[in-house]
Amino acid sequence: MFKTLEDINEKLNEHVAYRNECLNLIASENYASETVRSYLSGDFSNRYGCYTTLKPEEREYSGNRYINEFELETHKLVLDMFGGKFVDLRPISGHMAGMAVVLGILEPGDTVIEVSLKDWGHGLVGPMRQISQFAETIKVEYMPFVNGEVSLEGLIELCKKTNPKMVIFGGSGTIFAEPVKEFKTFAKESNIIVAYDASHVTGLIAGKVMSNPIKNGADIMFGSTHKSFPGPQGGFVVSNVEEYIEKIGNALSPSLVTSHHLNRLPAFAASILEMKEYGEAYATQIVKNSKALANELYNLGFDVIGDKERGFTDTHLMLVDIDKYPLDRAPGKLLEEASILCSDDFSGESVQVRIGTPEITRRGAKEEDMKQIAKFFKDIIIDKKEVSEVSKEVKEFVIKFDKLYYCF
Repeated sequence: MFKTLEDINEKLNEHVAYRNECLNLIASENYASETVRSYLSGDFSNRYGCYTTLKPEEREYSGNRYINEFELETHKLVLDMFGGKFVDLRPISGHMAGMAVVLGILEPGDTVIEVSLKDWGHGLVGPMRQISQFAETIKVEYMPFVNGEVSLEGLIELCKKTNPKMVIFGGSGTIFAEPVKEFKTFAKESNIIVAYDASHVTGLIAGKVMSNPIKNGADIMFGSTHKSFPGPQGGFVVSNVEEYIEKIGNALSPSLVTSHHLNRLPAFAASILEMKEYGEAYATQIVKNSKALANELYNLGFDVIGDKERGFTDTHLMLVDIDKYPLDRAPGKLLEEASILCSDDFSGESVQVRIGTPEITRRGAKEEDMKQIAKFFKDIIIDKKEVSEVSKEVKEFVIKFDKLYYCF
């Protein structure tokens, strides 16, 4: 039990020291700049800014004059960066944003198609149905994949069989852009609402290395602000359709959230300005590093998922099948013992590792550094070297990445 502030500080310092010695390749994490972080501690953190959907000026609490102005200015920044005519910043996470989209748009008995967990989906509707009320009212089907990519032909056939109300593109293992634009014509003819879960790729969209789903015809885009996008943790929804935003907002508040953690907004606004300045260079280098690391892993004998001719990935991550190298424990846990942080997955037909480059890129890594990173994976998974020895090498390697780039 903490007894003094010194106890709290000691534990926090231990965490910082530990993470500074780790090679962080978790695709869903990033490192916000000190400038962005500094905005999280302002007076907004003590205030309530609850309002009526589509009427931000109608605040439930008094004292919100400048909070309202600040939120509306942040709305402008978000719409300028991500597109759409309407935005809701009240989701405090990308997952909550997705829940609001599903609950706000679907009627009882409707079917939604999303990416399954085995194909690195975010686990939105499927896990929601673990709650009996949702299981009784929401039907879910899963998008077909071929070699790590959505099968457009298979998706259209699935839609013809199941007549979904909504299709949700996007997941936590996106290696190439989904066929939103190609699917939209069929969706329009079939009265299907197209939603896009951009949680993992908001930084790539902001950096203009991935096409914008809203501009490609998605009716709704939602996501988080802290994965490939280096902002504070939080969520958002944008759309060109006022009716959708109103329904989503009414499902979101007050059912899912009342106070929407206002201290996120200054930090998020600062991170958007940061990405306006540096985002294109940052996102470009992320993809370069991903392609370089994926190719190095392939050359060392790993089965990297995706089209080799296109460099295995066009995003901030790669997926690696390690079935042919049996381990005595989960690969993520084994790699963590070697001071390498990444995600693994056992929900599919094979054991996979997901490796991301956002944070290491932000810390200054370039393509030539990916050779050493790939070697670490070979040392642990293929050569089965002593974990403690590899950990020492990793700690020596990450020392040089002690600065932050692409930021104010």
